[in-house]
Amino acid sequence: MVRPSFHLRLSRTLALIFSALLCGCEDHGRTVRDAAADLARLFSEGKIAEAYAQTAPAFQFRRSANYFEARLLDLGLCDARGVKWGEPERNGRIATVRGIFILQDESRLPLNFVFSLEDGAWRLIEARSIPGSGGIAEDVFAVAARTRDTVSTRAVEILEPNATEIPTEPQLRQLAEDTLLLFNGAIQNGGDFSALYTAASDRWKYRGRKKEDLEYVGSDPERIMRADPENRDDRLTIAALRSAFMPYVEAGVDLSPIKGKRMILSSPPRVNSDGVLNLSGTFDATVFQVSVPGRPRRVEFRLEYVREAGWWKLMGLTVHVFAADQPPKVGTAP
Repeated sequence: MVRPSFHLRLSRTLALIFSALLCGCEDHGRTVRDAAADLARLFSEGKIAEAYAQTAPAFQFRRSANYFEARLLDLGLCDARGVKWGEPERNGRIATVRGIFILQDESRLPLNFVFSLEDGAWRLIEARSIPGSGGIAEDVFAVAARTRDTVSTRAVEILEPNATEIPTEPQLRQLAEDTLLLFNGAIQNGGDFSALYTAASDRWKYRGRKKEDLEYVGSDPERIMRADPENRDDRLTIAALRSAFMPYVEAGVDLSPIKGKRMILSSPPRVNSDGVLNLSGTFDATVFQVSVPGRPRRVEFRLEYVREAGWWKLMGLTVHVFAADQPPKVGTAP
């Protein structure tokens, strides 16, 4: 029998060591299910930066930490009541484990978490929805436009919809005050919502369509097809504002006392993964309502804004006026 020389044995040993350094040694004491459970725990504890650090480099290349946090909040994973994990399915260095998250409203969100073995640890590369019959599974962390109401064709692919920083507290207060006083002006003018409509975002008014196409009245068959006289896209219109808020006009609501008053937020403001700034709360002020004289009232709001041409423009508006001795309802408003 021919024995390998010392130099040959040494070269083989070095090759094995080099290979191990390249591939990483798997930690057999930590399974992919452990990695999934650890992620869920970090979600629930609000340790988003630590959870993001446990994702694969390829995952991080396409998604920033801000976007990752926004999607977790959108999906409700940070507030989930619990999660039930299934048995992992492994194929080489890729493994999938199914988790069923129990959300705050007791609904179930099943997701397939896919991990890759990198540097000896299981790292998240995607999480796919589990659709019903005939549905299509999608990566819930995929960076894409999640609404079709974008401003132009260039905005269809939103690579970083959560890139914009949240305004400061004084800026948020001014945003809310300006919007509600515009709303109040429409009420005092007998239901003329044209100024509020002008202040709204194009994304809300046109849903990614061109204004000239929507309003086309000519004879070109192709342009007629693109027109939408019946507003099938549920775009914002002055008529829609008037229809929704005419009860405030008829009740004689007056929100003018909020001017200059302290804003009280009901939840932290945030920008979701569609790039929409969410702001909800009330003002430390008593407002008026002619239909209920002598009864102090308060206003609560839920406002949405998107960034357009360097400005935050109105994207959604919910307003409630309620008795001052009642708790706010904005958290459950439709």
